[in-house]
Amino acid sequence: MNVISTFSEGCRGEWNLIDARDTVHLLHVLGHLYGSHGQVKRGVAYLLIAIQLAPGDSGILRTLAHLLILDGEADKALVTIERLETMEDTARHPALALLKSRALALAGRTEEARNSFREFLAEQENETRA
Repeated sequence: MNVISTFSEGCRGEWNLIDARDTVHLLHVLGHLYGSHGQVKRGVAYLLIAIQLAPGDSGILRTLAHLLILDGEADKALVTIERLETMEDTARHPALALLKSRALALAGRTEEARNSFREFLAEQENETRA
């Protein structure tokens, strides 16, 4: 019996759970890296797979919205941001208003973008006071 087969036999009970979380994390990291280094469409593809495996992961959704904005997909980014706004744990995330303002500006909705950016600035000011 070699070391690899011994290791895999000893981990069978927890392997699937750890493997799934690791897979989602790897897909998220790959999506972010590809998107941040000029291959936005490939990054979006990795993130779409990750979100299928972990639909409630707000971090993946925020990264996806960011990459969609970089790719010029304002409408898709706004749909993703709306989904984030309905999630309890991210409704007050400081970056959400900034992402929304960038997506709205990209969509040509200038006044709404300004309002969202003002909301972001107000949230930042409130955080520095607290």
